[in-house]
Amino acid sequence: MQKYLLAIGAWLRKPMGAAVLSFIFPGLGQATGGQPRRGGIVAIPALAVLGAFLLILIIARGSLLNSAFDQSWLTSLLILDLVAFVYHIWAVADAYLVAAKSQAKPRRRGPTTVKWASVFGIALIVSSTIVVHGAFASVDMNWQNDVSCWTALTPCFGNTTAANETIPITSDDPGDQNIATDPASGSVPPDSTASTAVGTFDPSSLPSFTVPTDAKNWAADGQLNVLLVGVDSGSGGSRNAGLRPDTMMVLHEDIKTGRAALISVPRNLYCVPLPQAIAQHYAKAQNGCPAYTWPYMLNWLANDAGWNHPGYYPFDQGAGMQYTRAVDATVQAIETLTGLTPSSGHPIDGFVVINLMGLVNLIDALGGIDINVPTQTYDKPCGLKGTWQAAYRVCSLTPPHDGYGLPEADGKVPQKMIDDAKNSNGMQTITYMSKNGYDIGFNIKAGKQHMDGDWALAYARTRIYTSDYDRNKRQQLVLKSIRSTLDPCTVLPRVGNLVSSLGSAFWTNMPLGDVDKWAGMAKYITGDSVQSIELAPGTGSGSIGPSIYINTASWAKAQSLVAHSLDKAPAATATATDGSGGGGGGGFSC
Repeated sequence: MQKYLLAIGAWLRKPMGAAVLSFIFPGLGQATGGQPRRGGIVAIPALAVLGAFLLILIIARGSLLNSAFDQSWLTSLLILDLVAFVYHIWAVADAYLVAAKSQAKPRRRGPTTVKWASVFGIALIVSSTIVVHGAFASVDMNWQNDVSCWTALTPCFGNTTAANETIPITSDDPGDQNIATDPASGSVPPDSTASTAVGTFDPSSLPSFTVPTDAKNWAADGQLNVLLVGVDSGSGGSRNAGLRPDTMMVLHEDIKTGRAALISVPRNLYCVPLPQAIAQHYAKAQNGCPAYTWPYMLNWLANDAGWNHPGYYPFDQGAGMQYTRAVDATVQAIETLTGLTPSSGHPIDGFVVINLMGLVNLIDALGGIDINVPTQTYDKPCGLKGTWQAAYRVCSLTPPHDGYGLPEADGKVPQKMIDDAKNSNGMQTITYMSKNGYDIGFNIKAGKQHMDGDWALAYARTRIYTSDYDRNKRQQLVLKSIRSTLDPCTVLPRVGNLVSSLGSAFWTNMPLGDVDKWAGMAKYITGDSVQSIELAPGTGSGSIGPSIYINTASWAKAQSLVAHSLDKAPAATATATDGSGGGGGGGFSC
């Protein structure tokens, strides 16, 4: 063994060995090549960078996390990588020359022979150096591109809908009005079409704000209020028309105590009151709704603001602002509905938008989620007698239901969805597959189970056999399960996968420089501690009233539910004093 170690040591003192050592760490080759002092000098830049990184990691890791989402810092890192590449190549070449000089012997005059082994070795080391720094540069540029997508003027999952196009708005949604209720399940959804007398809205009772809240000041009022929007925009076919908010929830959190609630706002609410600047353009009653309210389903407001009537919305004007205007108009309508307005002192600070595949990729990047399904959930074709769908179930849907539509546009059931079903101990089963591969039937049993992204999306998205309101509850459960699975400390090694998985599927106006504060706030809040509120029709004390058509009474009830949404929420297990991010001044630590 000693013989081999001596042989290795002798080789490392040779020019090629010295070059390899300085490739591993600049300065090592010079030290073993006979000039340790020179090696120490050469190593200074590398040691300084390594030391600075370790120092930041020890005493200011939050700033390191924030810097990872700062474009200027990422660009500086790219420049540093270029300088480091030149420095690295020079250190390798210098180590080779130093060792060669120290081992040089007097030679007789004669023809010089080329040592091809040395040439090949040097070429290999240089190539390896290029690969190392090139890979770092590639990761940096891809990371920059993904992060820039998150805060771009237009989301990267956007479509080709031109700014001057109009998008037809329908006054109904067959999927909501012709629900395939299943008496055998014992669960019949509430009537989503029943209308009651809506009365009138006094324009003076409407809030008068116009400009969207500045998301950079999210912590100034002691609360974090973010609108979470799930869209199926950019998923192909008819889904490529504007922005389609299918899911809308407000994350409502008191920063000091960590008390938090998720407030679901059904997409199919009608007659949602609008702020005065927008409401003046809807001063006449229409479509069963009183004046000064939005006379269609709430989720259609985004397309109206972005494309159909941009002049009605006195903000986010100018080229390329249609997507931002679409979401900000939705934010203002939900602020008006919930009472979380600027005049209340606690407005909605900003928005986070994610599309279908973004949710799938996020959950897959986390390794799946553990979820306790309270009741069996399923989807399958159904249709009138005489249709092929009737072979699976006779229902009153017109047109017939083809089954759960997969979000992927390639006509293939994800293989991992099939594999996970086989490994779920019967908790998840695929009961039907269409010939074209776009639709499936599935069954998810009640009970604790592990779901990948596609299964979690199917669970959260299906609604034909239940209702939009039941779907809202399942979506909240999925989000809570994501939070319970996502430990801000243990997830750090997966940050790269998370960023790349969300690259073109995630969009926000929240300042990414505060990532450490949000991580600090989330660290002590589990999914189970978040209160669930749903502003849905019903007869219970937690409902807004009997109808999806908002009137003055249901508007007041919605605002009351939101105002008291944190009353029963438990405080976080740690507060601002120990780094949970209270007041926006804390930060993330592990």
